[in-house]
Amino acid sequence: MQYENRLPEEGINVTRVHPLKQFLLLVIGALVLVVSLVVVLQVSGGWLAKRVPFDFELKVIEELDIEFGHNKQHPQMVTYLNELAQRVAIHMSVPDDMRFQVHYNEDDVFNAFATIGGNLMFYKGLLEDMPDENALAMVMAHEIAHVLHRDPVGALGGGVASTLALLALTGGAGSSMAGSMLSAGSVTSIQFTRGMEEAADEEALAALNALYGHLNGTSALFEMFSDARGPSRRSEQVLERFLSTHPRDQDRVSAVAQRAQAEGWSVEGALTPLPEGFKDWL
Repeated sequence: MQYENRLPEEGINVTRVHPLKQFLLLVIGALVLVVSLVVVLQVSGGWLAKRVPFDFELKVIEELDIEFGHNKQHPQMVTYLNELAQRVAIHMSVPDDMRFQVHYNEDDVFNAFATIGGNLMFYKGLLEDMPDENALAMVMAHEIAHVLHRDPVGALGGGVASTLALLALTGGAGSSMAGSMLSAGSVTSIQFTRGMEEAADEEALAALNALYGHLNGTSALFEMFSDARGPSRRSEQVLERFLSTHPRDQDRVSAVAQRAQAEGWSVEGALTPLPEGFKDWL
């Protein structure tokens, strides 16, 4: 038998696909994989965090030793806010082991938020624009609902899980970074999803109707939020609908009317004024 060593054909080891296209496909595939992993870990981390006993949240807050607001300088405001929280919470399904602590911050910030351990923060910038107690009670019930739904610890747990995943992929020091997430800055800047915000609104509306016998004041509250943000162009409204963590103010006004009609609740009724001296307490 005779054998012949033939030369290979030209170009058999050269791809017909452009190298930049291959690189782009690899980058897109890697990004999809990383984003999918982060989303899965964030959702699962949040789900697991909500199963942590509420007592553990209290211990975490005690360990962090965060100074919330300016309570000592404004004892009358803090007392009133906590009394209102108790009146609202009576009409909500609060577990026996859960408690709330309302804090007052004299910074001129138009905001209120809930964080782990049942801590609620109300800023002067928001309170000084409150037209009546009904509107304030709506905000209070909304923040209490976040705690009831375990949204703060869920958001924090999901954030820690996704951060650990990213740092593991990039070779960072995961444990130290995750620990730094449990700092005062992170605990007081937790962001909730739109679904969480809508669920908190629904729970708050039920509590408000039970407390006052009507929902008057809620629509005015959301209109006040809209005025504080200022007018927006149509393009901005479209982006807000899809990208914002909160429902649009006008959508929340519509949701109040729809819920009231579905439940047979009244949207009219006497508004409860804020206590005398409220402006001075600010």
